[in-house]
Amino acid sequence: MNFIIVINNLEMNKYNYQYRWNMLTFCIWIPMGNYYNYDIPTSLYNSFKSYLSPILSDNQFEFYYGLLFSLTSFVNIFTPFISGKLRDQYGNRIALFVLLFLVSLGQFIFIQGFIHYNLYYIIIGRILISIGIEPCGAIQTSLLSQYFKFDHIALVVGLCELFASFGTISVMYFAPKLAAQYNLIFAIQSGSFAIAMSVVCCIITIVYDINAEYVQQENSIQNVEISKQIIKQENFPFIYWMIIIYNMLLFGSLLTFSNFSVGILTERWYTDNESAEEMAGKMMAIMWGISSFLTPVFGFLIDKYKNRSIFNICASCLGFLGLVQLWYYAPFLAINLLGISYAIMCASVWSSIVYIIDETNLGTGYAYLLSSCNFLLSILPLSISLIKIRTASFFISVMMLAILIFITVLLGIYIYFLDNQENNILDGKILTTNKSYEQLEQDEI
Repeated sequence: MNFIIVINNLEMNKYNYQYRWNMLTFCIWIPMGNYYNYDIPTSLYNSFKSYLSPILSDNQFEFYYGLLFSLTSFVNIFTPFISGKLRDQYGNRIALFVLLFLVSLGQFIFIQGFIHYNLYYIIIGRILISIGIEPCGAIQTSLLSQYFKFDHIALVVGLCELFASFGTISVMYFAPKLAAQYNLIFAIQSGSFAIAMSVVCCIITIVYDINAEYVQQENSIQNVEISKQIIKQENFPFIYWMIIIYNMLLFGSLLTFSNFSVGILTERWYTDNESAEEMAGKMMAIMWGISSFLTPVFGFLIDKYKNRSIFNICASCLGFLGLVQLWYYAPFLAINLLGISYAIMCASVWSSIVYIIDETNLGTGYAYLLSSCNFLLSILPLSISLIKIRTASFFISVMMLAILIFITVLLGIYIYFLDNQENNILDGKILTTNKSYEQLEQDEI
């Protein structure tokens, strides 16, 4: 094991930028509009089925609904590497703006698909939305880690997830109401207003980041942040790949459940209820509400007490219990457990990557994280749709997701022992110094 001294001058680390909290205020609103658009198909499952009934039978709809998620996830196995390369080569600002442009374009095409009953437009629009949204969180984390890596990174990740969940909660609550009161097209078009807000917040965030660079160039380097980590010299250590597999199984299972949640809850608990879609949407809004408010809380606790590997095990246990209980007990408790599980996972896993991977490879590091999730998400939704067609029930699918999450319990325990061997690399042991850059160079010599 080697001690590696990583020196971050002010061009790399903007920890001392006095307006970083102002920038964060706008940056955290970006995912809200993104996820409002991303979760439109989930919130309007029954409305989509009814609207497309002139061109699709029930079984055909189930197949294409699953295909919609599987196909977009398959494409996103590869596209995160493009966005990661874009980030590593041209910076966070360019990557963030390009991704939001893709979401806006995808939303426009998606709407046109429903207006003209064109399945190709629907699928293409959905693919563009997904390509833009999924790497966006990683680019945000990369951008904000320059400002908060040394004190509040898990809290910041939690706040981003909080506002992303606001988007999910909003669409779960408002979209079914808009579809019922007006029509489906109007409900889908509401996503255009949400993404417009995200674009405005993105521009303001970019302006703040440019100003931070300008301030640093104007001032001489007065102090240097130095982080001292006990890590292996590989770009992507073994524990990183274990985190990738862990996140793939847990995140992929929870998100797949969310994608089919309205159908699952309708079948199990609201079969004879005319307001099934609205009630299921409210139930999922509760899950995302719990997740959104608790993610910053767990982020604060993780920043203060570390021990990410233990938090990972807790997230897996709660997710497993939640899915098992969903089918046999009233769904409220299960939904709560799933929300808490998702909150812990987001605060812990995503913030640990900035400590494991070097800054220059951070885009690629998050690309592997997203690509692995999309690999699983390209398989699970279509598999669930085919199982539903064959068995006319979601029961087997729910149990399958529970088993996948149970595997993450075992994997989380293994990561715990690995992390101990690596001297808690997931928590990034950091020391600071006020020595000048010249002094640090001399010390290194």
